[in-house]
Amino acid sequence: MRLSRSRTLAAVTVALALVAAACGSSSSSSSTGSSSGGGGSGGAMAATTDVQLAYNADMQVPDPDIFYEIEGNSLVTSVYEGLVRYKPSSTDIEPALAESFEVSPDGLTYTFKIRPNVKFHDGTPLDAAAAQGSFERRTDVNSAPAYMLADVASYATPDPMTFVVTLNKPVSAFLDYLAAPYGPKMVSPTVLKEQGGSDFAQTYLATHDAGTGPFTITDFQLGTKYVVTRFDGYWGPKPQVTSITYNILPDISTQRIKLESGDLSMIIHGLSTSDIVSLEGNKDFQVQRFPALFKTLVMVNPNRDYLSDPETRKAFLAVLDKEKITTEVYGEQASVSTQLYPAGELPDGLAMDDAPMDASKLEALADQFKGKTIDLAYSSDDPRNQRVADLYQTELQAAGITAQTRGIPIAQVFDLPNQKDTAPDILVSTVNPDAAHPDTWARIFMNTAGALNWLQCSVPAADTMMDKGLNTTDKAVVQSSYGEAGDDLVASGCFGTIADVKEVIVAKAGYGDFVHQLPTLFTVRFGDLTVG
Repeated sequence: MRLSRSRTLAAVTVALALVAAACGSSSSSSSTGSSSGGGGSGGAMAATTDVQLAYNADMQVPDPDIFYEIEGNSLVTSVYEGLVRYKPSSTDIEPALAESFEVSPDGLTYTFKIRPNVKFHDGTPLDAAAAQGSFERRTDVNSAPAYMLADVASYATPDPMTFVVTLNKPVSAFLDYLAAPYGPKMVSPTVLKEQGGSDFAQTYLATHDAGTGPFTITDFQLGTKYVVTRFDGYWGPKPQVTSITYNILPDISTQRIKLESGDLSMIIHGLSTSDIVSLEGNKDFQVQRFPALFKTLVMVNPNRDYLSDPETRKAFLAVLDKEKITTEVYGEQASVSTQLYPAGELPDGLAMDDAPMDASKLEALADQFKGKTIDLAYSSDDPRNQRVADLYQTELQAAGITAQTRGIPIAQVFDLPNQKDTAPDILVSTVNPDAAHPDTWARIFMNTAGALNWLQCSVPAADTMMDKGLNTTDKAVVQSSYGEAGDDLVASGCFGTIADVKEVIVAKAGYGDFVHQLPTLFTVRFGDLTVG
């Protein structure tokens, strides 16, 4: 069994509270989203290759072995790269800093051929020894993302450009870990040697970088702004964007004003559906929509005596009009969820969460809830969650149930497992897995020991199937195991889904070749972006 996510995520919870807030060659860059509005090479593009972005809140330090948030993905993944990555808008994995890779039939040995002529930003060449040092640093730092290497038994470098990883047991998600935005990234051995100190260079990498990506950090002012600049020694095609400035602007209305005045180049998340529709009708802007591993999730608290019966919990979920909520809250920015997992993680037909709306089940229980007010909470990090909760409240009241909505800041949501007595009866949140593998969804949010199993629902049968699916080399067993786990979780009535939410970016007209990777939210590959 790998390291408990509840232990490895503890540092993330503290940080959030503080800020409050297979082998083959790499595919060529291409536009993978659907666009509308200005698009192309419209006249609104400023004569500059500096991209101005806004973050809703401070990110953690840009250290790739500590960073474990969504806000900040666009910076970290522009600066650091891993051995493999996801193909655009796909769950398939392709080489990145490894030019090829092989997996042994027993699923224990992963052999990577390191891409030649890659240099870190300090000029140090990438080789197998640097790859091993990068993997070892992740374990030494032992922050949240370290769980991805918990089952490594050994490393080897049989020649300067061959890196071999051996596991102590099969881990079906291992390549997905490496391809994830939070997966192990290559870090310069020179920086680790010269800046290592007593903390494995964490102090230095809190404001600097040691990556190989198309951009390098040139200014990092926590709470104010971050700047990355094009790395002209990059091994891949030279980016057209010369720099990216990330401004800290918590208010989305301010962001829109700055976008329309020309102070921002694009808004990468947070706009309401009405904002998107309005800007889409303006020829000076374009809207890019991408499929993403992003789902609106409802959790029902089994630790309340009045919600302890699975059939009662399922009645509370059955009252949801998923189609109406999806249409009114998200419009074209989402589709109705039919599976427990994010779309694309499992084949169609597995782990189905598509029961028709049936308010009669809850209406039959209404007398049991007379005089009681259901505490219906939502994570306030996404303003759309409030609208979802408001519509859900109306549906509950129509069924004879009194409910009161309230917002919970994301830092407090992360701490809900430690606040069992004060946790809400129902929680609405829009969340994402670490990677495209189903384990990084089910185990994080729904396993008994899952660190983000916020309302602490335990479904032992599902836990067993997750373990079976993780520790196998048979793809069919992986899919059937997580499918069965999903069926058990749906049957528990603890978890329901509403919508599969798309990634939406509104940008000035003139940018092109937007490339998006499914698990990497709130970003595109800025190294691929073209400037009209």
